[in-house]
Amino acid sequence: MLFAVTLAYPVLAASYRTTWLNQRGQAAQIAALAVEAAPDGRVSEELSRRLLEEAQVVSVAVQGKDFRGEILPPAIPIHGDLVSIDLRTESFFDGIGGAMGLFFAPEGRFLRISLAPQLTQDEVLEVIVPEIALRRGLVTFSRVLLIFSLAIALVVGGLVYFAIYRLVVRPMRRMTYSIVKFANEPEAAEIEPMPGGAYEMHRANAALQAMQKTVSAAFRQRKRLAELGEAVAKINHDLRNSLSAAQIVSEGLAQSEDPRVKRAAPRLERAIQRAVNLAEATLSHARAEPSAPNLAPVNLVAALDEAATEGLAGCNEVTWKLDAPLAVNAMADADHVHRIVANLVRNAGRAIGEQKDRTEPGRISARVFRDGPCAIIEIADNGPGIPNAVVGRLFQPFAGSASRGGAGLGLAIARELARGMKGELELSANGPSGAVFRLRVPAVA
Repeated sequence: MLFAVTLAYPVLAASYRTTWLNQRGQAAQIAALAVEAAPDGRVSEELSRRLLEEAQVVSVAVQGKDFRGEILPPAIPIHGDLVSIDLRTESFFDGIGGAMGLFFAPEGRFLRISLAPQLTQDEVLEVIVPEIALRRGLVTFSRVLLIFSLAIALVVGGLVYFAIYRLVVRPMRRMTYSIVKFANEPEAAEIEPMPGGAYEMHRANAALQAMQKTVSAAFRQRKRLAELGEAVAKINHDLRNSLSAAQIVSEGLAQSEDPRVKRAAPRLERAIQRAVNLAEATLSHARAEPSAPNLAPVNLVAALDEAATEGLAGCNEVTWKLDAPLAVNAMADADHVHRIVANLVRNAGRAIGEQKDRTEPGRISARVFRDGPCAIIEIADNGPGIPNAVVGRLFQPFAGSASRGGAGLGLAIARELARGMKGELELSANGPSGAVFRLRVPAVA
Protein backbone atom coordinates (compact mmCIF):
# COMPACT_ATOMS: atom_id res chain seq x y z
CA MET A 1 0.00 0.00 0.00
CA LEU A 2 2.70 2.50 0.99
CA PHE A 3 4.70 1.58 -2.10
CA ALA A 4 1.67 2.22 -4.34
CA VAL A 5 1.03 5.60 -2.68
CA THR A 6 4.70 6.51 -3.10
CA LEU A 7 4.50 5.79 -6.82
CA ALA A 8 1.25 7.75 -7.19
CA TYR A 9 2.28 10.67 -4.96
CA PRO A 10 3.66 12.96 -7.76
CA VAL A 11 0.33 12.66 -9.61
CA LEU A 12 -1.66 13.29 -6.42
CA ALA A 13 0.51 16.30 -5.53
CA ALA A 14 0.11 17.76 -9.04
CA SER A 15 -3.66 17.27 -8.80
CA TYR A 16 -3.75 19.06 -5.44
CA ARG A 17 -1.68 21.96 -6.82
CA THR A 18 -3.95 22.38 -9.87
CA THR A 19 -7.09 22.27 -7.70
CA TRP A 20 -5.62 24.86 -5.30
CA LEU A 21 -4.71 27.24 -8.15
CA ASN A 22 -8.18 26.87 -9.73
CA GLN A 23 -9.79 27.66 -6.37
CA ARG A 24 -7.79 30.88 -6.17
CA GLY A 25 -8.98 31.68 -9.69
CA GLN A 26 -12.62 31.13 -8.69
CA ALA A 27 -12.18 33.48 -5.74
CA ALA A 28 -10.71 36.10 -8.09
CA GLN A 29 -13.68 35.72 -10.48
CA ILE A 30 -16.06 36.34 -7.58
CA ALA A 31 -14.12 39.55 -6.89
CA ALA A 32 -14.44 40.54 -10.55
CA LEU A 33 -18.23 40.04 -10.38
CA ALA A 34 -18.35 42.17 -7.25
CA VAL A 35 -16.53 44.99 -9.10
CA GLU A 36 -19.02 44.88 -11.95
CA ALA A 37 -21.90 45.15 -9.46
CA ALA A 38 -20.30 47.97 -7.40
CA PRO A 39 -21.45 51.52 -8.34
CA ASP A 40 -17.97 52.98 -8.06
CA GLY A 41 -16.22 50.07 -9.85
CA ARG A 42 -13.96 49.28 -6.90
CA VAL A 43 -13.62 46.38 -4.48
CA SER A 44 -14.58 47.20 -0.93
CA GLU A 45 -11.93 47.04 1.77
CA GLU A 46 -13.90 44.29 3.54
CA LEU A 47 -13.89 42.07 0.41
CA SER A 48 -10.21 42.80 -0.18
CA ARG A 49 -9.39 41.78 3.39
CA ARG A 50 -11.44 38.57 3.21
CA LEU A 51 -9.84 37.57 -0.10
CA LEU A 52 -6.40 38.00 1.40
CA GLU A 53 -7.19 36.14 4.65
CA GLU A 54 -9.34 33.28 3.36
CA ALA A 55 -8.23 32.75 -0.27
CA GLN A 56 -4.68 34.13 0.04
CA VAL A 57 -5.36 36.34 -3.01
CA VAL A 58 -3.03 39.36 -3.02
CA SER A 59 -3.97 41.02 -6.32
CA VAL A 60 -6.49 40.50 -9.15
CA ALA A 61 -6.34 41.92 -12.65
CA VAL A 62 -8.38 41.35 -15.81
CA GLN A 63 -7.40 41.78 -19.44
CA GLY A 64 -9.68 42.18 -22.45
CA LYS A 65 -9.09 42.90 -26.10
CA ASP A 66 -8.38 46.58 -25.68
CA PHE A 67 -7.78 47.08 -22.00
CA ARG A 68 -6.16 45.75 -18.84
CA GLY A 69 -7.58 46.71 -15.49
CA GLU A 70 -6.60 46.02 -11.89
CA ILE A 71 -9.63 44.94 -9.89
CA LEU A 72 -7.85 44.31 -6.61
CA PRO A 73 -4.63 46.22 -6.06
CA PRO A 74 -1.90 44.46 -4.08
CA ALA A 75 -3.02 44.11 -0.48
CA ILE A 76 0.58 43.58 0.71
CA PRO A 77 3.90 44.68 -0.75
CA ILE A 78 5.29 42.27 -3.37
CA HIS A 79 9.08 42.17 -2.84
CA GLY A 80 10.04 38.61 -3.80
CA ASP A 81 10.31 36.89 -7.16
CA LEU A 82 7.15 36.60 -9.25
CA VAL A 83 6.64 33.20 -10.91
CA SER A 84 4.13 33.05 -13.79
CA ILE A 85 1.79 30.04 -14.12
CA ASP A 86 -0.53 29.86 -17.15
CA LEU A 87 -3.23 27.28 -16.41
CA ARG A 88 -4.49 27.56 -19.99
CA THR A 89 -1.38 25.99 -21.49
CA GLU A 90 0.14 24.03 -18.58
CA SER A 91 0.62 20.30 -19.35
CA PHE A 92 0.30 17.28 -17.05
CA PHE A 93 4.06 16.95 -16.62
CA ASP A 94 4.41 20.70 -15.99
CA GLY A 95 1.98 20.27 -13.10
CA ILE A 96 4.05 17.41 -11.62
CA GLY A 97 7.26 19.41 -11.95
CA GLY A 98 5.66 22.47 -10.37
CA ALA A 99 4.33 20.44 -7.42
CA MET A 100 7.69 18.79 -6.74
CA GLY A 101 9.50 22.12 -7.14
CA LEU A 102 7.49 23.64 -4.28
CA PHE A 103 9.54 21.68 -1.75
CA PHE A 104 12.80 23.20 -3.01
CA ALA A 105 11.66 26.75 -3.89
CA PRO A 106 13.17 29.73 -2.01
CA GLU A 107 11.11 31.66 0.54
CA GLY A 108 9.16 34.83 -0.23
CA ARG A 109 8.10 34.13 -3.83
CA PHE A 110 4.71 35.00 -5.34
CA LEU A 111 2.75 33.23 -8.06
CA ARG A 112 1.05 35.03 -10.98
CA ILE A 113 -1.77 32.74 -12.12
CA SER A 114 -3.24 33.27 -15.60
CA LEU A 115 -6.51 31.56 -16.52
CA ALA A 116 -9.53 31.96 -18.74
CA PRO A 117 -12.46 33.20 -16.57
CA GLN A 118 -15.82 31.45 -16.85
CA LEU A 119 -17.99 33.91 -14.89
CA THR A 120 -16.96 37.12 -16.71
CA GLN A 121 -16.52 38.24 -20.32
CA ASP A 122 -12.80 38.97 -19.89
CA GLU A 123 -10.20 37.07 -21.87
CA VAL A 124 -7.58 36.62 -19.16
CA LEU A 125 -7.75 36.74 -15.40
CA GLU A 126 -4.48 37.27 -13.51
CA VAL A 127 -4.25 36.38 -9.84
CA ILE A 128 -1.25 36.91 -7.59
CA VAL A 129 -0.95 34.66 -4.53
CA PRO A 130 1.92 33.96 -2.08
CA GLU A 131 3.71 30.71 -2.84
CA ILE A 132 4.07 29.90 0.86
CA ALA A 133 0.29 29.34 1.12
CA LEU A 134 0.37 26.69 -1.61
CA ARG A 135 3.40 25.03 -0.05
CA ARG A 136 1.76 24.84 3.37
CA GLY A 137 -1.39 23.39 1.86
CA LEU A 138 0.63 20.76 -0.04
CA VAL A 139 2.56 19.82 3.13
CA THR A 140 -0.70 19.40 5.04
CA PHE A 141 -2.16 17.33 2.19
CA SER A 142 0.96 15.13 2.16
CA ARG A 143 0.78 14.62 5.92
CA VAL A 144 -2.90 13.63 5.77
CA LEU A 145 -2.20 11.30 2.85
CA LEU A 146 0.65 9.65 4.76
CA ILE A 147 -1.50 9.13 7.88
CA PHE A 148 -4.37 7.76 5.80
CA SER A 149 -2.02 5.42 3.91
CA LEU A 150 -0.46 4.17 7.15
CA ALA A 151 -3.91 3.50 8.60
CA ILE A 152 -5.00 1.56 5.51
CA ALA A 153 -1.67 -0.31 5.46
CA LEU A 154 -2.11 -1.32 9.10
CA VAL A 155 -5.66 -2.52 8.51
CA VAL A 156 -4.79 -4.39 5.33
CA GLY A 157 -1.61 -5.80 6.89
CA GLY A 158 -3.60 -7.00 9.91
CA LEU A 159 -6.16 -8.69 7.68
CA VAL A 160 -3.42 -10.29 5.57
CA TYR A 161 -1.58 -11.46 8.67
CA PHE A 162 -4.77 -12.94 10.12
CA ALA A 163 -5.53 -14.69 6.83
CA ILE A 164 -1.99 -16.07 6.50
CA TYR A 165 -1.97 -17.16 10.13
CA ARG A 166 -5.35 -18.86 9.75
CA LEU A 167 -4.68 -20.49 6.38
CA VAL A 168 -0.91 -21.17 6.51
CA VAL A 169 0.83 -20.56 9.85
CA ARG A 170 -1.54 -22.43 12.14
CA PRO A 171 -1.90 -25.46 9.81
CA MET A 172 1.88 -25.45 9.32
CA ARG A 173 2.44 -25.44 13.09
CA ARG A 174 0.08 -28.38 13.45
CA MET A 175 1.82 -30.19 10.61
CA THR A 176 5.26 -29.42 12.09
CA TYR A 177 4.14 -30.80 15.46
CA SER A 178 2.94 -33.99 13.77
CA ILE A 179 6.23 -34.32 11.86
CA VAL A 180 8.30 -33.89 15.04
CA LYS A 181 6.11 -36.41 16.85
CA PHE A 182 6.45 -38.83 13.95
CA ALA A 183 10.24 -38.34 13.90
CA ASN A 184 10.42 -39.30 17.56
CA GLU A 185 8.14 -42.33 17.17
CA PRO A 186 8.20 -43.39 13.50
CA GLU A 187 6.49 -46.72 14.15
CA ALA A 188 3.66 -45.57 16.40
CA ALA A 189 2.92 -41.87 15.77
CA GLU A 190 0.51 -40.78 13.05
CA ILE A 191 0.09 -37.56 11.10
CA GLU A 192 -3.16 -36.00 12.27
CA PRO A 193 -5.71 -34.89 9.64
CA MET A 194 -5.94 -31.15 9.05
CA PRO A 195 -9.37 -29.68 9.92
CA GLY A 196 -8.80 -26.25 8.31
CA GLY A 197 -6.39 -24.41 6.05
CA ALA A 198 -5.94 -23.85 2.35
CA TYR A 199 -6.36 -26.44 -0.36
CA GLU A 200 -2.62 -26.76 -0.91
CA MET A 201 -2.07 -27.33 2.82
CA HIS A 202 -4.65 -30.11 2.72
CA ARG A 203 -2.82 -31.68 -0.23
CA ALA A 204 0.51 -31.43 1.59
CA ASN A 205 -0.99 -32.96 4.72
CA ALA A 206 -2.57 -35.80 2.70
CA ALA A 207 0.77 -36.49 0.99
CA LEU A 208 2.48 -36.43 4.39
CA GLN A 209 -0.04 -38.90 5.78
CA ALA A 210 0.58 -41.24 2.83
CA MET A 211 4.35 -40.94 3.33
CA GLN A 212 3.94 -41.61 7.07
CA LYS A 213 2.02 -44.82 6.37
CA THR A 214 4.66 -45.95 3.88
CA VAL A 215 7.57 -45.14 6.21
CA SER A 216 5.85 -46.74 9.20
CA ALA A 217 5.19 -49.88 7.17
CA ALA A 218 8.84 -49.89 6.07
CA PHE A 219 10.02 -49.59 9.68
CA ARG A 220 7.74 -52.41 10.78
CA GLN A 221 8.91 -54.52 7.85
CA ARG A 222 12.55 -53.80 8.71
CA LYS A 223 11.88 -54.82 12.28
CA ARG A 224 10.28 -58.07 11.13
CA LEU A 225 13.19 -58.66 8.76
CA ALA A 226 15.63 -58.14 11.62
CA GLU A 227 13.70 -60.63 13.74
CA LEU A 228 13.54 -63.03 10.81
CA GLY A 229 17.28 -62.69 10.23
CA GLU A 230 17.96 -63.42 13.86
CA ALA A 231 15.74 -66.50 13.69
CA VAL A 232 17.36 -67.70 10.46
CA ALA A 233 20.81 -67.20 11.99
CA LYS A 234 19.82 -69.50 14.84
CA ILE A 235 18.40 -72.10 12.46
CA ASN A 236 21.28 -71.86 10.01
CA HIS A 237 23.75 -73.70 12.23
CA ASP A 238 21.53 -76.74 12.76
CA LEU A 239 20.45 -76.74 9.10
CA ARG A 240 24.05 -76.82 7.88
CA ASN A 241 24.80 -79.73 10.22
CA SER A 242 21.81 -81.64 8.84
CA LEU A 243 22.84 -80.94 5.26
CA SER A 244 26.39 -82.03 6.03
CA ALA A 245 25.06 -85.35 7.27
CA ALA A 246 22.95 -85.69 4.12
CA GLN A 247 26.03 -84.91 2.03
CA ILE A 248 27.95 -87.76 3.73
CA VAL A 249 25.07 -90.13 3.00
CA SER A 250 24.98 -89.02 -0.65
CA GLU A 251 28.72 -89.71 -0.96
CA GLY A 252 28.08 -93.22 0.39
CA LEU A 253 25.31 -93.70 -2.17
CA ALA A 254 27.75 -92.74 -4.89
CA GLN A 255 29.71 -95.95 -4.08
CA SER A 256 26.66 -98.13 -4.77
CA GLU A 257 26.78 -100.54 -7.72
CA ASP A 258 23.11 -99.99 -8.54
CA PRO A 259 22.95 -98.23 -11.94
CA ARG A 260 19.92 -96.17 -10.97
CA VAL A 261 21.62 -94.98 -7.78
CA LYS A 262 24.77 -94.11 -9.71
CA ARG A 263 22.74 -91.96 -12.12
CA ALA A 264 20.86 -90.17 -9.35
CA ALA A 265 23.75 -89.73 -6.91
CA PRO A 266 25.58 -86.91 -8.75
CA ARG A 267 22.37 -84.93 -9.08
CA LEU A 268 21.60 -85.52 -5.41
CA GLU A 269 25.09 -84.36 -4.44
CA ARG A 270 24.74 -81.18 -6.47
CA ALA A 271 21.31 -80.48 -4.95
CA ILE A 272 22.62 -80.96 -1.42
CA GLN A 273 25.65 -78.77 -2.17
CA ARG A 274 23.40 -76.02 -3.49
CA ALA A 275 21.26 -76.31 -0.36
CA VAL A 276 24.40 -75.90 1.76
CA ASN A 277 25.47 -72.86 -0.24
CA LEU A 278 21.98 -71.42 -0.06
CA ALA A 279 21.87 -71.87 3.72
CA GLU A 280 25.21 -70.06 4.02
CA ALA A 281 24.09 -67.23 1.72
CA THR A 282 20.56 -66.73 3.11
CA LEU A 283 21.56 -63.87 5.35
CA SER A 284 23.54 -62.12 2.60
CA HIS A 285 20.30 -60.62 1.28
CA ALA A 286 20.20 -58.28 4.27
CA ARG A 287 23.75 -57.01 3.74
CA ALA A 288 24.39 -53.59 2.22
CA GLU A 289 26.77 -55.15 -0.31
CA PRO A 290 25.97 -58.69 -1.51
CA SER A 291 28.79 -61.16 -2.11
CA ALA A 292 30.42 -60.92 -5.53
CA PRO A 293 29.44 -63.63 -8.04
CA ASN A 294 31.97 -66.13 -9.36
CA LEU A 295 31.91 -65.20 -13.05
CA ALA A 296 33.04 -67.79 -15.58
CA PRO A 297 31.97 -69.05 -19.02
CA VAL A 298 28.69 -70.99 -18.58
CA ASN A 299 26.69 -72.95 -21.14
CA LEU A 300 23.23 -71.54 -20.48
CA VAL A 301 21.47 -74.40 -22.33
CA ALA A 302 22.88 -77.09 -20.02
CA ALA A 303 22.36 -74.95 -16.91
CA LEU A 304 18.78 -74.19 -17.95
CA ASP A 305 17.87 -77.83 -18.53
CA GLU A 306 19.21 -78.95 -15.14
CA ALA A 307 17.56 -76.03 -13.27
CA ALA A 308 14.22 -76.71 -14.96
CA THR A 309 14.35 -80.35 -13.87
CA GLU A 310 14.76 -79.22 -10.26
CA GLY A 311 12.11 -76.51 -10.52
CA LEU A 312 9.49 -78.87 -11.99
CA ALA A 313 9.96 -81.53 -9.33
CA GLY A 314 6.48 -82.53 -8.21
CA CYS A 315 4.74 -80.81 -11.14
CA ASN A 316 3.92 -83.88 -13.21
CA GLU A 317 0.96 -82.22 -14.95
CA VAL A 318 3.19 -79.52 -16.51
CA THR A 319 5.12 -80.13 -19.74
CA TRP A 320 8.54 -78.57 -20.41
CA LYS A 321 9.87 -77.43 -23.77
CA LEU A 322 13.28 -75.91 -24.49
CA ASP A 323 14.00 -74.08 -27.73
CA ALA A 324 17.77 -73.46 -27.90
CA PRO A 325 20.88 -74.31 -29.91
CA LEU A 326 23.41 -76.76 -28.53
CA ALA A 327 25.30 -74.07 -26.63
CA VAL A 328 24.94 -70.40 -25.74
CA ASN A 329 27.86 -69.32 -23.57
CA ALA A 330 27.59 -66.45 -21.11
CA MET A 331 29.92 -64.85 -18.58
CA ALA A 332 27.94 -65.64 -15.44
CA ASP A 333 27.84 -67.53 -12.16
CA ALA A 334 26.52 -71.05 -12.85
CA ASP A 335 25.02 -71.40 -9.38
CA HIS A 336 23.28 -68.02 -9.64
CA VAL A 337 21.83 -68.87 -13.06
CA HIS A 338 20.62 -72.20 -11.66
CA ARG A 339 18.90 -70.49 -8.71
CA ILE A 340 17.23 -67.85 -10.93
CA VAL A 341 15.91 -70.32 -13.50
CA ALA A 342 14.78 -72.84 -10.88
CA ASN A 343 12.88 -70.11 -9.06
CA LEU A 344 11.16 -68.90 -12.25
CA VAL A 345 10.19 -72.43 -13.35
CA ARG A 346 9.00 -73.37 -9.85
CA ASN A 347 6.85 -70.21 -9.65
CA ALA A 348 5.33 -70.93 -13.06
CA GLY A 349 4.56 -74.54 -12.11
CA ARG A 350 2.89 -73.45 -8.87
CA ALA A 351 0.80 -70.81 -10.66
CA ILE A 352 -0.43 -73.40 -13.17
CA GLY A 353 -1.16 -75.95 -10.42
CA GLU A 354 -3.12 -73.38 -8.37
CA GLN A 355 -5.23 -72.22 -11.32
CA LYS A 356 -8.80 -73.41 -11.01
CA ASP A 357 -11.01 -74.64 -13.85
CA ARG A 358 -8.15 -75.21 -16.29
CA THR A 359 -9.24 -76.69 -19.63
CA GLU A 360 -5.81 -77.27 -21.16
CA PRO A 361 -2.61 -78.88 -19.87
CA GLY A 362 0.05 -76.67 -18.34
CA ARG A 363 3.05 -75.75 -20.45
CA ILE A 364 6.32 -74.03 -19.65
CA SER A 365 8.66 -73.18 -22.49
CA ALA A 366 12.06 -71.55 -22.65
CA ARG A 367 14.21 -69.91 -25.29
CA VAL A 368 17.94 -69.27 -25.17
CA PHE A 369 19.56 -66.99 -27.75
CA ARG A 370 22.09 -64.25 -28.23
CA ASP A 371 21.16 -60.61 -28.77
CA GLY A 372 24.29 -58.61 -29.55
CA PRO A 373 26.57 -58.61 -26.50
CA CYS A 374 23.93 -60.29 -24.32
CA ALA A 375 22.71 -63.82 -23.80
CA ILE A 376 18.96 -64.06 -23.24
CA ILE A 377 16.86 -66.64 -21.43
CA GLU A 378 13.09 -66.32 -21.84
CA ILE A 379 10.75 -68.46 -19.75
CA ALA A 380 7.04 -68.42 -20.66
CA ASP A 381 4.02 -70.27 -19.29
CA ASN A 382 0.31 -70.58 -20.07
CA GLY A 383 -0.78 -69.93 -16.51
CA PRO A 384 -3.18 -67.26 -15.22
CA GLY A 385 -0.63 -64.46 -15.41
CA ILE A 386 0.36 -62.12 -12.59
CA PRO A 387 -2.31 -59.91 -10.96
CA ASN A 388 -1.98 -56.22 -11.78
CA ALA A 389 -1.93 -55.37 -8.08
CA VAL A 390 1.26 -57.41 -7.69
CA VAL A 391 3.12 -56.36 -10.86
CA GLY A 392 4.26 -52.98 -9.47
CA ARG A 393 5.97 -54.58 -6.44
CA LEU A 394 6.85 -57.94 -7.94
CA PHE A 395 10.58 -57.59 -7.27
CA GLN A 396 10.28 -55.99 -3.84
CA PRO A 397 11.19 -58.30 -0.93
CA PHE A 398 8.25 -59.29 1.27
CA ALA A 399 6.00 -56.85 -0.61
CA GLY A 400 3.68 -59.58 -1.86
CA SER A 401 3.75 -62.74 -3.88
CA ALA A 402 1.86 -63.81 -6.97
CA SER A 403 1.43 -67.36 -5.59
CA ARG A 404 -0.68 -68.30 -2.61
CA GLY A 405 1.40 -68.63 0.55
CA GLY A 406 4.55 -67.19 -1.05
CA ALA A 407 6.87 -64.94 0.96
CA GLY A 408 7.63 -62.55 -1.88
CA LEU A 409 11.40 -62.98 -1.57
CA GLY A 410 12.32 -65.34 -4.44
CA LEU A 411 12.05 -62.84 -7.32
CA ALA A 412 13.76 -60.10 -5.29
CA ILE A 413 16.74 -62.41 -4.70
CA ALA A 414 16.67 -63.52 -8.35
CA ARG A 415 16.88 -59.93 -9.63
CA GLU A 416 19.67 -59.15 -7.16
CA LEU A 417 21.63 -62.18 -8.41
CA ALA A 418 21.07 -61.12 -12.04
CA ARG A 419 22.27 -57.57 -11.39
CA GLY A 420 25.27 -58.94 -9.51
CA MET A 421 26.28 -60.62 -12.79
CA LYS A 422 25.80 -57.25 -14.62
CA GLY A 423 22.57 -58.55 -16.08
CA GLU A 424 18.88 -57.93 -15.52
CA LEU A 425 15.72 -59.89 -14.76
CA GLU A 426 12.39 -58.42 -15.86
CA LEU A 427 8.79 -59.28 -16.60
CA SER A 428 8.61 -58.80 -20.38
CA ALA A 429 4.97 -59.87 -20.94
CA ASN A 430 1.93 -60.54 -18.80
CA GLY A 431 -1.72 -61.33 -19.37
CA PRO A 432 -4.54 -63.83 -18.82
CA SER A 433 -2.78 -66.30 -21.11
CA GLY A 434 0.44 -66.36 -19.06
CA ALA A 435 3.59 -64.48 -18.18
CA VAL A 436 7.05 -64.21 -19.75
CA PHE A 437 10.22 -63.49 -17.78
CA ARG A 438 13.48 -62.49 -19.44
CA LEU A 439 16.93 -62.98 -17.93
CA ARG A 440 19.73 -61.03 -19.65
CA VAL A 441 23.43 -61.68 -18.86
CA PRO A 442 26.62 -60.73 -20.70
CA ALA A 443 27.56 -63.22 -23.44
CA VAL A 444 31.03 -64.62 -23.91
CA ALA A 445 32.86 -62.69 -26.61
